[in-house]
Amino acid sequence: MTMKDLWLKTGCFITGHNYAIVKNSSEASAKAVKKYLSAILIIATLWGFIGFAFTKRYLHGSTLVAVIGAIVMIIIIIQIERQIILSVGKNKLAFAFRVLIGIVMAIIGSVILDQVMFKEDVEKHKIESVQLKVNEILPIKTRELTMQINQLDSAIKAKETERALILADYNKNPIISAPTATARYEKDSTSGKMVEIGREITTSSIQNPKAELIVQLDAQLKAFQEQKTKKENEKLNMQQVLEDDLNAKVGFLDELTILFSSVLLSSGIALTIWILLFFFFLSIELFVLVNKYGDTANDYDKTIIHQMAVRIQMLENMQEKQGQLK
Repeated sequence: MTMKDLWLKTGCFITGHNYAIVKNSSEASAKAVKKYLSAILIIATLWGFIGFAFTKRYLHGSTLVAVIGAIVMIIIIIQIERQIILSVGKNKLAFAFRVLIGIVMAIIGSVILDQVMFKEDVEKHKIESVQLKVNEILPIKTRELTMQINQLDSAIKAKETERALILADYNKNPIISAPTATARYEKDSTSGKMVEIGREITTSSIQNPKAELIVQLDAQLKAFQEQKTKKENEKLNMQQVLEDDLNAKVGFLDELTILFSSVLLSSGIALTIWILLFFFFLSIELFVLVNKYGDTANDYDKTIIHQMAVRIQMLENMQEKQGQLK
């Protein structure tokens, strides 16, 4: 198979043409297939790039995931274009619908490509937008953390006071006397049972049990101090944390808003570039459609129409014969 035949076969596979019929048709039919193939490759390449950039930037996918996103977008574009290429005859409703799809896709494509082209400008305005939000949120968060730190300070002071009182008592009485009662029993002469006849009280020296309370209070104080240190660190780093958090949450719609409000509408040059990109994408999107509806039917098209007419006539004849038999 020559390179020419391979290119033609590839074109038939992508556009949906029947290779066997094209092969036996005139050169005009082969050129039409190649023309449609070139147009689809241009459109698919552009949308493949858009799909890759969108997946990578806004869906936060890896390079492999972004490549898969590009492939999916290319497949979708090819299927859309095949709807036009494989249509038989000229349908005004289908034409109008494809023009509408072309306008929508041109808007989407130009917007996404603009966000890639004006990335640095969008980033600059995004930093300003994030900083405004930080300035709005930071005082509220700071007040909340200050209140929590003050509450922890109060709890620490209360526990330290309690500990000081218990420790003072412990230092005065580290050892205390603990009475122990021991019962004395004797066998009852009448019933024969053992009965209690008295108790013997003894005292022993033991460590003051408040020592355990001091250990518990020390553990509570340590926990409160750790919480306070954590809150103070959060307060010190709050601005950076808010900036990182807001930057991580900025998505496609946020950047789209910044693009239009802060870049396109504030710069005549940027707006002109976007309009040019829009019409460029619209021209590319309608390229196949214009070719399809602008060209006269070639021998391939007429062969398909003839085969359809023959098949319809055959089915009608079969229906007539079946009707006569009944």
